[in-house]
Amino acid sequence: MSLARSAAMPGGAWSPSCLLFIPNSPEEVEMIQLKHVVFAGLAAFAMQFDIPSMGQPALANAATLTAEQTAAFQSKLEQAEASRELLGRRSVCLMEHLTAQQQLSADREAALGQALSLQIELERQVAQSEASVKGYEEQVRSESEYVKTRYAAFEKARREMEEQAKRVKICSQVLIFLPGICQAGDAAVKALGWMNNAERELRTAQPRLRSAEEALAGVHKQLEDNRRQLESARQSRAENQNAVNQLEEQIIKLKAAISTINVKVQDFNIQVGTFSNALQDAREVNPDDAQIRQVTRLSEEIAGLTNSVPQFISSTEADLPDEAKRRCSP
Repeated sequence: MSLARSAAMPGGAWSPSCLLFIPNSPEEVEMIQLKHVVFAGLAAFAMQFDIPSMGQPALANAATLTAEQTAAFQSKLEQAEASRELLGRRSVCLMEHLTAQQQLSADREAALGQALSLQIELERQVAQSEASVKGYEEQVRSESEYVKTRYAAFEKARREMEEQAKRVKICSQVLIFLPGICQAGDAAVKALGWMNNAERELRTAQPRLRSAEEALAGVHKQLEDNRRQLESARQSRAENQNAVNQLEEQIIKLKAAISTINVKVQDFNIQVGTFSNALQDAREVNPDDAQIRQVTRLSEEIAGLTNSVPQFISSTEADLPDEAKRRCSP
């Protein structure tokens, strides 16, 4: 620019040494300051909304994750995946234990049915044996009474025989010259046979009594055996019934625990998927601060979910049998 042209410009003048515009009036100074304020505002607005300013390109990866952040987030993701796998294995293990318990319950149900059938049969046999015992007890009493009467008749006949012998002796002493008469009278008395009849009836009654007593002893033994077997069958039925009840209670608890664990696994699936996607998005070029804040928030949530697993397992499996806990422990 020539000095003539500078002189022709209104207002201030250009300095030939530094080529700067030097205002000559306060109005020109105020105009320059206003231009500076407007320019600064436009520059701040461009920086806030990531608008390239002054024709310069934006800085790449202005808000990308650092290597340390990425490693920390990846570690939390892997821990969450490990916890999910742990819960999944535990659910499968408990399901296998549930299947075994259900089979055991079915076996116990079958044993219970057999014990109940045996109990019913033994109750019938006990009732039959009790009836037999009563019948043989009555027979023994009857035979015993008969033996007593036969024995009394025998004793009476024996005494009569003794009296007859005395009478014959006296008769022989009185009728010393006619002994045949006494002997004939004795023979006539013996010929009646009442002594022989009494002895024969007694000998017949005694074996019958012994037979009835032996039969009574046999049915008594059978009754006691049946009663012992019945008591054993009742105990077996009660044990199997208690086992079935306990197994059914365990099965209900196992199903509830498995269902609760599966819900927690589903929670992990959702959280792991969401966090993994958010972390992947945050690794891409030029993610905004909102994405990074979202990853941070999700990492905290998934860390809390992971840290709660031990307490969750403890509370969920609190009522399970010790065998299931030992079998499915890590």
